[in-house]
Amino acid sequence: MSGISSVTFDLKGKEVFLAGEKVQGTWFVNVNSTAKVNFITTYLIGATYVEWRETNLSRKDFEDDEFKSHELYTRQVTSHPVNGDGLAPGKYKYPINYQIPKDKMHSSFEGRHGATRWFIKIEIGRPMPHSNIVKYKCFTYLANVDIDQPLYAKSISKSQERKISRAFGIGDAGAIKLTASIDRSGYCPGEWALVTLDVTNGTTKDLDQPSAALIQEVEFKGNGEKKITKECIRNLVGTKLSKGKQLKWNNQKLTIDPVPPTSLLRSSYCIKCSYYIEIKVPLPFCNGEDIKIKFPITIGTVPQNHKERQNKPSPPSYDGLNIPVTDLSNSITYTEQKKSKSCFEYSSKTLEFPKISYTPMTAYVVEYTPTASGTTPPTPSKNQAPPDYSTVQPSAPPFPSSAEKS
Repeated sequence: MSGISSVTFDLKGKEVFLAGEKVQGTWFVNVNSTAKVNFITTYLIGATYVEWRETNLSRKDFEDDEFKSHELYTRQVTSHPVNGDGLAPGKYKYPINYQIPKDKMHSSFEGRHGATRWFIKIEIGRPMPHSNIVKYKCFTYLANVDIDQPLYAKSISKSQERKISRAFGIGDAGAIKLTASIDRSGYCPGEWALVTLDVTNGTTKDLDQPSAALIQEVEFKGNGEKKITKECIRNLVGTKLSKGKQLKWNNQKLTIDPVPPTSLLRSSYCIKCSYYIEIKVPLPFCNGEDIKIKFPITIGTVPQNHKERQNKPSPPSYDGLNIPVTDLSNSITYTEQKKSKSCFEYSSKTLEFPKISYTPMTAYVVEYTPTASGTTPPTPSKNQAPPDYSTVQPSAPPFPSSAEKS
């Protein structure tokens, strides 16, 4: 680097920041021989950038259509004094002291067609023919998605009934009745959704396995157009349901994995991340779309009963699933988000949105014990029959498409 041997950054061990908090740290620049420097500038930047491309065979230039959008939440700049003679050999410190705005902004997010990134940047300007030195340090910003409210503590129940035909829409083979409920509508990663299910197969046909799945839906906007992706996070699969039989689940646990929080309303025009639990009963061939019940849920950053937990000792560094957890606020724990199926591959130099490999953090509840209306399912004894469901956690890729069968 022509005199500058290394540039590193220390964020004082903190990686998760909330609205209004101070972002403090130090850039360290090591110089092994005199280096001419025009300027040294540091930045704090929070922004969302979306881009995807689609093939358009009608274009004469054979180029893909590009869809882009950008939001800048904050851009704070500090210019550091530079000696006209350049930097002599030695170690230099450039402290930064910024503050996260208190506005409603989008949490750190990495998706297939866009990302929200918060980062510290340093640019060291050098005379020609040398190029400037630019370094980045990402951190996680989490919006206040508080599910420790009565609004999210209520259980939800829905029912659906469908008649099916004997073959090709002709004849009556009976009806399928589905009633499902979840214990509440707001969760934090590390908690469980307790799913209750009652399916009656009053038909003359056998049915495939009913299931309950946690689905992430992300809406990307670019050039006024939308691109929606859906990914299955975790699946709870039942047993096949023979004709005339009934299947019941009582508060079966659907684990909420470490995923990004739900996008707050009006926090971003470019990206909207939402979740729902989908109960599905597959129908026989030529009987239309499968029976589906959707329960929209909110994934939060402040867990249920948060106020009660504040007075308890800090949790262990690893939870029961052996997921490493960092306690950064003495009250809420954080862990890395699960990586998405596809990484965002685009960047923009003019918009100061770099291509960086970074996995944001998310709030995570350690050793969760449900306190809502549902109860934990009992542990089967050695003499009991196996449960009529199984939990499937996608492993490769972590978030398979919801169209794939787990």
